[in-house]
Amino acid sequence: MKKLITKRLILRKPYMKDLKDYHDFAKLNNVGPSAGWLPHESLQESRGVLREHIKRADLWVIVLKETNQVIGTINLEITDFFHAINGIVELGYAISSKFWNQGLMSEAVNEVVSYAFKDLKVKKIICGHAKDNVASKKIILKHGFRKTHVDYDREFENSEIDEVHMYELTSEEYWGNKDENKIWL
Repeated sequence: MKKLITKRLILRKPYMKDLKDYHDFAKLNNVGPSAGWLPHESLQESRGVLREHIKRADLWVIVLKETNQVIGTINLEITDFFHAINGIVELGYAISSKFWNQGLMSEAVNEVVSYAFKDLKVKKIICGHAKDNVASKKIILKHGFRKTHVDYDREFENSEIDEVHMYELTSEEYWGNKDENKIWL
């Protein structure tokens, strides 16, 4: 896992020392349910999930440089064998609502998308949002993803999510849209 650094953020591997910060955003009622998981009810629950995240090679915690506080997570996941052999990864993210509307998640997504295409040489990134998650939709569209379909078959911890709007960005689209004068943020 490569550490990624932006103007205001550090994206790095999670550690158990991140538990308090991790729990602080994972317990918020307006964060997890939009991403498909339920708010964490206890520090113990967050500890268990964080342990699993530490084992993953495809997940970064989002750290605010100014305070060294963990404020969210972002990941690139290979979801199945077809995706693995075809160079397809799925982008997922969550950020504390205390940091919404500050451009921080866009900054993180921009860096991870760039890393995926430049360093990992993936062929396609897919991502989605719950039908009512307007904030995620804006981030997805802002980064050049195009809608492909609506998925009604995904299962989430949050059973209220009954449809996920899916998008993709191919390597060709990414490089074709790249312009040295264009800033994705």
